[in-house]
Amino acid sequence: MAQDRTLTAAGVALDPLARTATRDGRQLELSAKEFAVLEALLRASPGALTAERLLEQGWDENTDPFTNTVRVTIARLRRKLGDPNIIENTPGIGYRIATSQTAPDGTSD
Repeated sequence: MAQDRTLTAAGVALDPLARTATRDGRQLELSAKEFAVLEALLRASPGALTAERLLEQGWDENTDPFTNTVRVTIARLRRKLGDPNIIENTPGIGYRIATSQTAPDGTSD
């Protein structure tokens, strides 16, 4: 059943098998990396993932762990998801999907 495999949180619905994602019913056009990051965050929700963990899940093992690739991908993903921002960044903890529709102030990188 399609609903069983769909990951949902904060108005986002992601189907890993069909490789589709929507926000409040609006289809999202995501790159493979953006999709992988969003999927990882939804699977971890309400928990957080460090940038290093996101690198492990979305990129190959040859990716430089000191790169800003995750930050750039998160920024692009936030733009595509639109307002209100649902990806929180807690320094020292990592990124997570906000548990409510409105993310707290100061959640940008």
